Amino acid sequence: MSGTAVSFLPAGEEISRGDCVDTPDRHPTSVFVVGTLFSGSTLIGRDMTTRIGNAHYAGELNNFTQIPGMSHPTSGRGCGPCSLLGRPCPHFTDELREHATHEDILGLHDRLARSLGASAIIDGSKYVGWLRRAVHQLSPDQADRSPLHVIVTARNPVAFATSHRNRTGEPLWQGANIWRDTYVDALRTANTFGLPHMVIRYEDHMAQRERSLRRLAAFLHLPLDAGPDGTGLHDTGGNWSSFVPYVGEGQLVQHIERLDGDGRAEAEKFVEHARAYWNDGKPRADTRWHRSLSAVEANVLLSTPGMADTASLLGYNVAEFVHLAVKAPR
Repeated sequence: MSGTAVSFLPAGEEISRGDCVDTPDRHPTSVFVVGTLFSGSTLIGRDMTTRIGNAHYAGELNNFTQIPGMSHPTSGRGCGPCSLLGRPCPHFTDELREHATHEDILGLHDRLARSLGASAIIDGSKYVGWLRRAVHQLSPDQADRSPLHVIVTARNPVAFATSHRNRTGEPLWQGANIWRDTYVDALRTANTFGLPHMVIRYEDHMAQRERSLRRLAAFLHLPLDAGPDGTGLHDTGGNWSSFVPYVGEGQLVQHIERLDGDGRAEAEKFVEHARAYWNDGKPRADTRWHRSLSAVEANVLLSTPGMADTASLLGYNVAEFVHLAVKAPR
């Protein structure tokens, strides 16, 4: 996705990259994306599907299973890419919806891996509680399963708190607390259970996507393809804006207009502040939060106990993002 749109395969020409691979009859590697909203998980996940051999981003399986307390009732339970193209999905089927359950997360991963021909399933649910639930569901007879892997997707706390305020109307300090608590919990959980994990900062992925994808491929011990292959994208849920580089702004707008009731209202609210940054072919750099805060607002964020320490643990230069966020003096 280096500036050129990745097109979905036209209806009637469905091919999965896994169809060309002799996938052994064994458990896939289950990879859990954890982090806050607005951390780029869908965009990063789809980049992995299109570039990393035999890895497939399956989307927000918490919403697909409608787990109480960790799902959104208005989220569709279908395949987003196929829905946009108005075609049935061969993977997120009625049968899968009927049998999928949050009581067997890894079993759902197994079913998707067999259907998609993937050796690694990327679960974009993001909730740390969803990851813990999967860990506790591991049983002794799954000793041959690869260790659960964790990808921590992060967006700096100023950017997150600003997006959270725009989306909810809540004060910046509340967003800062959510940000800190989420990443403390993510790192603590991965280390408590000894799970292999890595951090992908959204800003770095946008600036150096090729380097980011090389790191992700090495983490999963899978090959990085020379160019993107968008012919097999199938995932559920996710950020509406993430579709734009694949189908174009016009097609996404038309799809949202066809939605009904609460689903359309939620979609419209979600994209309200993002539309200015839509760009067919390649997402624009995330600069909405630059020069967005007064010195007083920046101090409120920096005064959040533990926030700066957590940002440093995730590899952020706190002084750098605060400098970018504060408005220039008049």
